[in-house]
Amino acid sequence: MADPEGVECRTEFKGHEIRAFSTWTQDARLYVDGVCRDRSIRRVSLRKTRILSTNLRVGTDEHRVEVFAKALLSVRLQLRIDGRQVAGEVF
Repeated sequence: MADPEGVECRTEFKGHEIRAFSTWTQDARLYVDGVCRDRSIRRVSLRKTRILSTNLRVGTDEHRVEVFAKALLSVRLQLRIDGRQVAGEVF
């Protein structure tokens, strides 16, 4: 969902809430269960770029959570778990 200050995407994965937020002015954050797990202050690129990532352990399994972003007139986010898109825009 977009707002004037940034864009957010979220999903639930195996009982964990995962949320990514990014502003046009460089601030991006990745939250798992309300805890900030990664933060970036790099400017979002015109090309699809991974801007945030973390590992999520569920029992004995470990999953890779990644946030990709792309910007032209607005910031677009894509949330992936283990390489599979689970939330956000297709780009």
